[in-house]
Amino acid sequence: MKNPLIICLLLLSNFTMVTSMAAVTVTVDQEQYEFTNEPRLVEVLAPFANTQSWYWPSAALFQVDNNELEKTRQLLINNLSVVIKRYQAENPNLVASLEQLKKTITNWRLAQRLPIKIDYELARISAVANPLLPQGKYFLELTERKNTVQLFGAINKTRLTPHLGHTDVSHYITDQIRTDLANQDYAILIQADGRKMEATVAYWNKAHQEVMPGSQLFVPFKQSLFQPEFTTINQQIITLALNRLQ
Repeated sequence: MKNPLIICLLLLSNFTMVTSMAAVTVTVDQEQYEFTNEPRLVEVLAPFANTQSWYWPSAALFQVDNNELEKTRQLLINNLSVVIKRYQAENPNLVASLEQLKKTITNWRLAQRLPIKIDYELARISAVANPLLPQGKYFLELTERKNTVQLFGAINKTRLTPHLGHTDVSHYITDQIRTDLANQDYAILIQADGRKMEATVAYWNKAHQEVMPGSQLFVPFKQSLFQPEFTTINQQIITLALNRLQ
């Protein structure tokens, strides 16, 4: 018969090991921070809040759950490869732009962006803005105010362009950068705070829509009965862009 004291010590040891495991892991700038409990947002933000002049509107929290996003990325890469093959012989410039877009998306870091406003001072004073983080692994993205906007999609080359204050979306998207496959009527603006909106850019439907610094502008592919696959491609790109770590 085993010694009861030894059994108790083994049980206590196992319990200590389980309870000491991190319930929540948050990665910030490639460094991991572990919490044995489920912390509130303010606890996670506190060590970094005053270390730099963070641009809180673009701060974001991502949950590490890439399976579905990676599936979407692979489907998108396959769809783009089919389109590239179609234009391989007749339009080398278009093929080059599509290849460049495919490479850009392949290099994106992806995780599920959570619909939480990240603001330290707000989290300190508002219970609604200070949620508990359930058990899991997260990325916390904090950046200073950027002075660029990223353009990608049906354009000749993915590019970072200077942010223009009080300027409409249409000023970023010119005929010179759009390819023959580009939608001419609107662009998809993904603001730095995670909001997605359709921004009209044609002369006949233009409505003023300003762009936050650090935002993304996606020029979608035009959709038609003859090229229905671009409907799927557009949606796949938007899904990935919404869940992209900058």
